[in-house]
Amino acid sequence: MEEVRELKNVLERVEGKLIAAGKMYGAMNFGVWLSVMLLYYVVLGIFDIPWQFNLIYWPAAFVVAMSFTGRVWERLKRLGKAVDREIEASKTSGILVMASWITGIILGWGIIPRMGVGVSEGAALAVGFLSFITLSIFGMWLVFARYSGVEREIIPSFLIPAMGIPIAWNMETGAMVWAGFTVALSFTLTILWYLHSAFKAIER
Repeated sequence: MEEVRELKNVLERVEGKLIAAGKMYGAMNFGVWLSVMLLYYVVLGIFDIPWQFNLIYWPAAFVVAMSFTGRVWERLKRLGKAVDREIEASKTSGILVMASWITGIILGWGIIPRMGVGVSEGAALAVGFLSFITLSIFGMWLVFARYSGVEREIIPSFLIPAMGIPIAWNMETGAMVWAGFTVALSFTLTILWYLHSAFKAIER
């Protein structure tokens, strides 16, 4: 019986470390996009860049971010195999997550700013930006809940931007910058929650 209990304890510790690794992967995902967004704001504050810069920066940022998170995902899969746990993402869930982001882009950047929302042009862009983040991440969260379980840590990343929409709506100046800080705050809280969950899993 003693050997059985020891084996159970070992398995629980291994399971806890695997869960912690998954939580850290989630934190890294939000961390890399937070870095991408903040770098954009830094460049925007230093240089007077034309709108065409967005056509280069965001696709390049997407490639870099996906390359980084892809390598981390492969390490997580190898860790799972080491303890006889198969970690694979469903193709259906991947397609639905991509559809969520595409929908968010169309609504947040294409349709909503042209609907006459906000008290100024900057407010309209900020409302569109916050709507893009809210809709995209909320849709992604629903997909995760359906295919891999509820990720409570993600909630601040779409709830806080959603709460910021009516505030940005009525801002005559500085709305876009304020929206950026709001999203940065929401991502930071999500990262902290993920890391807290990782430490809790390690302590199991």
